[in-house]
Amino acid sequence: MSFGDWIDRDGKIILLEKTVRTAPYGFLGVLYGVYLDQLGFSPIAVGVVLTLTVLTSALYTFVISFVADSIGRRRTLVFFALTDAAAGALLFVSTDWWAPVLAGIVGNMTVGAGEVGPFLSLEQSMLPKTTPSNRRTLAFSVYNLVGYGASSVGALLAGLPQYIGFRPLFLAYLVSGLLGALIFSRLSGLVEADGGRARRVALSPPARPIVFKLSALFAVDAFGGGFIGQSILSYYFHLRFGLDLSALGAIFAASQIVTALSFLLAERIARRIGLLRTMVFSHVPSNIFLLSVAFAPTVLIAVLLLLSRQSLSQMDVPTRQSYVMAIVGESDRTAAAGLTNTTRTVTSSISPSLAGYALANTWIGTPLVAAGTLKLVYDAAMYRSFRRVRPPEESATGGP
Repeated sequence: MSFGDWIDRDGKIILLEKTVRTAPYGFLGVLYGVYLDQLGFSPIAVGVVLTLTVLTSALYTFVISFVADSIGRRRTLVFFALTDAAAGALLFVSTDWWAPVLAGIVGNMTVGAGEVGPFLSLEQSMLPKTTPSNRRTLAFSVYNLVGYGASSVGALLAGLPQYIGFRPLFLAYLVSGLLGALIFSRLSGLVEADGGRARRVALSPPARPIVFKLSALFAVDAFGGGFIGQSILSYYFHLRFGLDLSALGAIFAASQIVTALSFLLAERIARRIGLLRTMVFSHVPSNIFLLSVAFAPTVLIAVLLLLSRQSLSQMDVPTRQSYVMAIVGESDRTAAAGLTNTTRTVTSSISPSLAGYALANTWIGTPLVAAGTLKLVYDAAMYRSFRRVRPPEESATGGP
């Protein structure tokens, strides 16, 4: 089946903008914490700023969960693309301490291992309308693949400030926001909820217990993940092994590439054993690798363990997104995506401050151990709670 056979024009536009948006997120995720450090921020202050960045993104995600379908998904996406441009402008024009703090509040830059924020939630609710249901997981796999692929290219650029300074990369972030607004404006009305008509904003009664339970479980996973967001991991390797931005950029570019390749494998595995099992059974060994990174005696071993972890850790992302969209109705998708992603973002926003404190005052591997342990708890609870809840396509075929 060719590319054009399973995804329509709107789907291709979403994939294109995902690429344009996440390339700058790739270098921002690596250098943002180091940039703050060079401006004189302490480890605790770096953690607080990263927490603020994630928390404001959560606020935006929560708000759009209830208003985007009424005011228009396209219009909402164009607005947030312009806020990224504004954040890039702030970083570009000033080196005062307030500029990166305000940029983190205004924009939606990703400082963790994967994208969060309003873009993700809206695109997650729109993608199922651009592809047949039997290709939904493939669509989410490709969506995440292009995001991580573009992010890996961006991460390679994180070493450039040593030669050209930070401002050219901040300018690239500004331009990506402007391009994103233009690209989003080309979406058709088919991506709007109910053909663009106003709709209720609350979850339907059947969806509420499902979404609330998923949100609680995702909170545990995301809280653990906040301890090892890309900016924190980059800062960890910088502090523990003394790596410079060029080395950090190469490491995280490699990790993004490994992650991107795992997405297509996740779709194939899900077809054989089911979405939920793929989510959980890939997550458990990845968290064991994460725990091992904290005890690695050399940078080489630590990097190899990190890459092993990345080859498995994000397989649950496209399968999780597909699973959530499959077990709720179309009219509940924007709210379900927004609420589950808001919960993830809010809880993950708390952890960077705690990680910064731990890096400054306790054993340096504490954030990694905390993350691995919490994520293992989530894996067990997720499988126990939802092992009998199957997407329609798996139930209809008597699948896994």
